[in-house]
Amino acid sequence: MRIPGRNSSRAGLLLAAATLMAFVQLDVVAVSESELRAARPASKKPWRGDAKTRPDNPGEFARILAEMKIAPGRTTSDYQPGYQRRELESAMAAASFAPSGGPLPWVERGPGNVAGRARAIVVDPDDVTNNTWFIGSVGGGVWKTTDGGVNWSWLTPDFPVLSTSALAMAASNHDVLYVGTGESFFSVDVMNGNGMLKSVDRGATWTQLASTVDNPAFNNIARILVDPTDPDLVLAGTTMSRFKDSVSPRSSIMRSTDGGANWTEVFASTTIGANGRVKKVLQLIADPSDFNILYATVDEAGILKSTDRGLTWSFINTGITSLPGRFEMAIYPLDTSRLYAAAEGASHAELWISTDGGANWSETFEAGTEPNWLGGQGWYDNAILVHPTDPNVVFVGGVYMARINLSGTSRTTTFIGGGTHPDHHGLVAIDAPGGWRILNTNDGGVSVSTLAEAGFTQIVDGMVTTQFYGGD
Repeated sequence: MRIPGRNSSRAGLLLAAATLMAFVQLDVVAVSESELRAARPASKKPWRGDAKTRPDNPGEFARILAEMKIAPGRTTSDYQPGYQRRELESAMAAASFAPSGGPLPWVERGPGNVAGRARAIVVDPDDVTNNTWFIGSVGGGVWKTTDGGVNWSWLTPDFPVLSTSALAMAASNHDVLYVGTGESFFSVDVMNGNGMLKSVDRGATWTQLASTVDNPAFNNIARILVDPTDPDLVLAGTTMSRFKDSVSPRSSIMRSTDGGANWTEVFASTTIGANGRVKKVLQLIADPSDFNILYATVDEAGILKSTDRGLTWSFINTGITSLPGRFEMAIYPLDTSRLYAAAEGASHAELWISTDGGANWSETFEAGTEPNWLGGQGWYDNAILVHPTDPNVVFVGGVYMARINLSGTSRTTTFIGGGTHPDHHGLVAIDAPGGWRILNTNDGGVSVSTLAEAGFTQIVDGMVTTQFYGGD
């Protein structure tokens, strides 16, 4: 599909302002050459220390980058949330940046044949064909298709932040959409966000919620829940900072009863985990038959449950023998007491099940070698979906996609190959002619399964969200 070029009278200002911001930020940091040399490896010899402190490790790079924003003689950074937006607005307002020869025309040139990472997807329930999808991209904002991915439209060209990880639609009013910015699943290429945005016209226009703008509590929003009977009752799983050495490590469940105008923190995590970062709230999920019952997962801490619409929370880890990493949950829709949790083990992937609403958990085991669909990246890519009509069939995704057949606590795992980009972040079941399909958000955008769930087709054209790691 060819995407029409978009002209922008502001493009010249944006480019000039962005260039200025790069120099302004480097000047403010005030790091000496000797300090930069000290941060580099002293030699090219093979690294023999802890893999987590390798100079080319993404986490170590993020640490060095964070320290570069701390001026000599200080212990904390002067960079406050929203500094990029404020610098950009200041530069655009400067008269010296007004183009002398009129606006500079810019035409989008793609690439449109490969998408970047997507984490969130909402299927429009008013489309009986289930071909209308809203996609949250971590590098390109929100996109929409009405024909199952053949054509795409960009809904958020004026977003102040394009990093989008969470997306939710109000079941009682499908015109209401909430978008969470930032990315709590920290890798070196993620960007902090700046709050939450809301649409009341199904994505045609957006308003950045003032209560979340430049609010550190809303730097990164992992998930959003909306009460199916009340579009103003909203919960969000948030994390303040993505850096290990944050002076205020905090991850929260935030709750609003007025559509995001005001928020109350109903759960807070401030404990530092083994990875050196705060234990983060990474998932919120609701019982599909009763919104009083909610669940949340906390990195390296386990599973939370609320029975009062998210006002109070308690851990429900009975039976779970270790908490080494991230959990991702699914609920069987025909018996909501049946819960499933894909977990990042110390060196392998785990699948836990509960048949009593989380009161007790049992681990499932494979005969022979334990297959690791997470591929060592469960902190980054971890997705799970239970079959809509068969509680003994579960689909999981990490680096790889797999189908798990259960018999009690025994399991058989079959990897699903072909057709989909690796690194899977979300799985959604949709009705389709002749059966049902799986929508999968991944590092290449979105893919859709065959009817037999034996393979996937990656949708590669039209969603211009490619993430660039370099250029020449």
